[in-house]
Amino acid sequence: MKNLKKILLVGAIVLPTLSIAICNSYTEYEITTGGSGETYIQIGKDLAKYIAPKACIKLKVLTSNGSLDNAYKLRSAKYPRLKFAIMQNDVLQELQRIAKEENNQIAKDLVNNLRVVRPLYNEEIHILSKANSNIKTFADLKGKKISVGPKKSGTSMTSMLLYKELFGKELTNYKFQKFDDALLDLEKGKVDAIVKVAGQPVSRLNKEMDSSASNFIRLLSYDERNSNHNAVTSYYTTEIKSDSYPWLNNFVPTLSTKAYLITFNYQTNPTKRNIKAFVKALDDNIATLLRERATRANNTPHPKWKRVSVTCGEPLPGGWKYYEALEDVCGDVGNSNQSGNCNNYKRSLGLCK
Repeated sequence: MKNLKKILLVGAIVLPTLSIAICNSYTEYEITTGGSGETYIQIGKDLAKYIAPKACIKLKVLTSNGSLDNAYKLRSAKYPRLKFAIMQNDVLQELQRIAKEENNQIAKDLVNNLRVVRPLYNEEIHILSKANSNIKTFADLKGKKISVGPKKSGTSMTSMLLYKELFGKELTNYKFQKFDDALLDLEKGKVDAIVKVAGQPVSRLNKEMDSSASNFIRLLSYDERNSNHNAVTSYYTTEIKSDSYPWLNNFVPTLSTKAYLITFNYQTNPTKRNIKAFVKALDDNIATLLRERATRANNTPHPKWKRVSVTCGEPLPGGWKYYEALEDVCGDVGNSNQSGNCNNYKRSLGLCK
C-alpha cells in the first residue's frame, strides 16, 4: 500500500511536467491556414494533432487563399469558432494601406486588434522564370508580367509590396492565378515570372516535380548589392537550399518574410483562458512533439518546426503586438484544368494527372 501511495504521489508530480491534459470536455475552435499542399496547412494540422488536445481543444483546420484572406476571416461573423490564423509579417503593412487609402473600417479594426500568439518561421520568396529566359535575378523583374498567386493571398500581397520596395513604383503588370495555371502560362509566354511565398520545402515544388524540371524553370536569385534595384529593408535575406527540391542543383539567395500564429484581441475570459492554455501547451511540447519529430516523411510534423524557436516572446517588428493574456506565459509581450497533351514540360513540373 505504501508503494502504491508512492507511485501515485510520483505520478501527481510528473503529470504536469509531461503536460498530460485531463479533459472533461473539449472546446471546438478553428484555425485558418492556406491552400491545399502548402506549408501553412501542414503547420495547422500539426497544431491540431499534437498541441490542441493538450489544451482540451478540438482544432479544425480551414483552407484559405492566404494571409490577407485569413485576416478577414478571423473577424467574419461567418466563422464564430475561428480563433487562430497563420499570417505573414507584412500583412499588417497591407492592412494599414487599405485602412488609410480606402478608408476601410474592417481593415482599421484588424490593424487595431490583430495580436500575435507566436512567431513561427521564415517563409522564403520563391520566384520562378523559364530556364532559357534572360530573367535571372530579382532586378530583372522590372517591367515584366508577373503571376502573383490568387487574389487576397499572402503571395499576392508580398509580390506587390516587394516590387514597390525594389523599384519604387507600383506593380501594374500582374496576373492573379493559381500556381499550376501560372506554370502553364509561363510555358506559353503569357507571364514572365511566378511568385510563390511559402516555407521551404514547398510540397508542390518538391514532391510533384522531378529532377528534369531544371531544364524548364529556374529560381531567381537576390543580390542586395545589385544597383538595378533599391535596397530592401522590410524582408530578411536568406537562401533556398539545394536539398529542398530535387531539381535544384545549387542554393539560391533570396528574401523571406516571417510567419506568425495570430489571434484577435478577444476580451471574454473563457476565450482568454483557452488561448492561454493552447500557448502553454505549445511551449511545453514544441521541443519534443514538433521539433524533434519533424521530418520530410508523411505523418510527421513539417520540417519547418525545426526553425521555430522553443521560447516565445521575441521582439516584434512593424506595429505587431502580442496577445496580452499571454504575458505570464511569454513575458512582455484549386488546380487548373490539366487535360490535353502531356509534354515533357508538363510532365517534369507535375502538371500531368
